[in-house]
Amino acid sequence: MALPVLPPRRRAARHSYEGFVEKWGPRDKGYRRVWAGLRGLTLSFYTAPRDPQPLETLDLGELVAVRAEGPRLYLRLRGQEVMLKAESPEAQEMWRGFILTMVEMQVPTDLALLPGHKAQLVEALREEQDRRAALAVPGPPEPPVPDCFYAVSRTEAEQLLERSAGSGNMVLRPGGHGQGVSVTTRQMLSGVMLVKHYKVTHEGQEYVINVEPPHRCSSLAEVVAYFVESSKGSLRPLAREYMQRLAAGALRSAPPRAAHHRSMVHLHDGSADVTEELAKKLQARRFLLGD
Repeated sequence: MALPVLPPRRRAARHSYEGFVEKWGPRDKGYRRVWAGLRGLTLSFYTAPRDPQPLETLDLGELVAVRAEGPRLYLRLRGQEVMLKAESPEAQEMWRGFILTMVEMQVPTDLALLPGHKAQLVEALREEQDRRAALAVPGPPEPPVPDCFYAVSRTEAEQLLERSAGSGNMVLRPGGHGQGVSVTTRQMLSGVMLVKHYKVTHEGQEYVINVEPPHRCSSLAEVVAYFVESSKGSLRPLAREYMQRLAAGALRSAPPRAAHHRSMVHLHDGSADVTEELAKKLQARRFLLGD
């Protein structure tokens, strides 16, 4: 008589089902023993149960068919086929049941499993439904990006302000090493041209300007307003319209082949297409959200 399959050891809700299997796939020279874990539509393979990072993952959203033949479980995905050998026929049936449940979002009716094992599938299905419902809930709206934010480096910000004299003398940009946001200013004080950089960190729902004492703002728009007000209007944000005029002028004066040599900030040729503009916006949002 076959022994019942013990419930798998759970790893802080990391996987719905997991255990040792022997795996063979396009990347393998032969069967290799790995620890497998299933969560949602992701089947991950590890060297050992406690490994934090998987060796490989399979996207079961690409699954075409699952079939059991003898001791092997065949997973046919678009473009590849993977074979698994479970430690027992019962464990193989559990893998088939969990995989089909996650893919079809319903418990298969043809499983040769004990009632307790089917109860595990029902509970895993409920948890996955809750997880997907939570993922579907829209998150908070992204903070608006001020018009004077440019995805440029420290040096490029200095060059930009030098070229834009008369049109604005302050820009926001990504912080050093991708941390937070920085403010770069360029203004004449006592007959000396001074360029300054201020770090702005994102703490919870606030932006903290690294001045003495630190000044807290609820948005980047307030950060810009702080510099304008504290300078009594001598600092003026460099608006996006200036860059568009600069781009148009540079494009008209550039030789025909210059359009193929683009810098990240378009200071030399100014040619900007929709793809580049979207890339800048995405990069700006990643910095603002701390990604």
